[in-house]
Amino acid sequence: MSTAPAGLEEALRTLPAHGTLVKDRGYRQVWRFEHGGQAYYLKFYPKEGPRDRFRRFFRGSPAMAEFTRLQMLQRGDVPAPRAVAVMLGFTLQGRKGDIVIIRAIEPSVQLDQLLNELELKGEDVPNHHQLVQKVCELVARLGKAKLGHEDLHLGNFLLKDGEFFLLDGYAVKPGGLKMRDLFMLANSVSRYASTSDVMHGWEMLGPGGPPPNKNPITAFLRQRFMQSITRNNRYFGRLNSEGWSGVFYRQTKYPHRWSQLSQLKITDEDWQREWPVLWAKMQADQLPILKRSPSGDVLEATLNLAGKNVDVIIKRPKKKYWYRYVNEIGRGSRAMRAWRKSWNLLSRGFSVAWPIMVMEKRTLGYVTDAIFICEKVPGLTLERQPLEQLETKERESLMFRAGRILRLIEQQGHSHFDAKASNWIIYRDDKRGAMPIMIDVDGVRYRRWVGLGIDRLLRAMQGNPSYTPEDSLWLCRGYAPRSREARATSEQNASTTESRA
Repeated sequence: MSTAPAGLEEALRTLPAHGTLVKDRGYRQVWRFEHGGQAYYLKFYPKEGPRDRFRRFFRGSPAMAEFTRLQMLQRGDVPAPRAVAVMLGFTLQGRKGDIVIIRAIEPSVQLDQLLNELELKGEDVPNHHQLVQKVCELVARLGKAKLGHEDLHLGNFLLKDGEFFLLDGYAVKPGGLKMRDLFMLANSVSRYASTSDVMHGWEMLGPGGPPPNKNPITAFLRQRFMQSITRNNRYFGRLNSEGWSGVFYRQTKYPHRWSQLSQLKITDEDWQREWPVLWAKMQADQLPILKRSPSGDVLEATLNLAGKNVDVIIKRPKKKYWYRYVNEIGRGSRAMRAWRKSWNLLSRGFSVAWPIMVMEKRTLGYVTDAIFICEKVPGLTLERQPLEQLETKERESLMFRAGRILRLIEQQGHSHFDAKASNWIIYRDDKRGAMPIMIDVDGVRYRRWVGLGIDRLLRAMQGNPSYTPEDSLWLCRGYAPRSREARATSEQNASTTESRA
């Protein structure tokens, strides 16, 4: 046990009075407080339950482990916060546990927070290549010190005055860097890093040779995320009301610029208030109808969530054909499949209408009715968008982006069977230009059929009177940027367009 500096132990006794609870994960709390003009972070690990006692019997105190591992980083000349003290058997707000006190590095910002804030502002990352180089150098120093880090993601890189520090000493392990550590880092940077950034990192940190085609950590983390989208946790919640049961969206760690709803933090009270009112309006047929057919209804509504008025789209599928009563057994309802597909695509980095709720009504376990709700994306569909209103570069970029999305969907083993022009909304970003957002992902299938999506979109674009052969060329370039077939396909499509004209 390490004792705290003089006077600091007394300050800890009144921590809740002058400290700030920064994070609470149940198994660990993080507090920030100041003493003697210096800021500190206190990590509290409560001793609760037989499971925790069993784990501590074999692994020891997590606070002591973090203290010693931060010292290992210090001895290895790896920039990291300094551990001040560790105290075992500390009581905080009536709970007994262990604490480790760490000297704060301020003013500073976590790298993932910085990058996400810049993305929300629509701004490029300043000194992009220098940041990439310094992250790689810090990880290289970790490996040189014969240490590894099991939680090597961007949130554990602290930036202060252009220099990086490594956080969360509990994840530090002796024995050097492992491939799993590098895979974890690669998964974390995938949203922001270019291909050249990834190749540069692999050349500096990898074991040599070409990088692997797939990241096994990405598949594992995505599977774990997909298991969470129907459970009650920090990001999703469960709701039961008037015979309906389902799941709703709460918040996301990394919101997106093109989705207002992703930037909100929705509470249980919001949905407990809004859902009964929405269902009553649906029963009374008081909502604007966008589409009504034997296959289902598509409605529009405005909800008050997190103090904001949000326009939403409501889809209520119907069983048009008799076989739908049978083939939904084991597959889930169409609404639930839309919920899963939307979050699956979002987790892979695709832009889709933000899903916020799915509700089902069951009889003897069988789904008899279901509703899927997503955010209404402002803008016109690709089918109705007057393309001549776009500047030349913005128009070319829009087509290229749509083709690229279909290419990336296929690269990940999927296909879009219904990529028609009416299933894309053009979101006009004042800084990033026109962006194609997928609004109906029911047509995405978990099997790869090369060329199906781009062929469907090329044919559907014929219905837009302002569509030209040049647009076709840029769609094909986005789908196959290095292929000679892109130009051949666009030329063939152009001749079809001219003949129809």
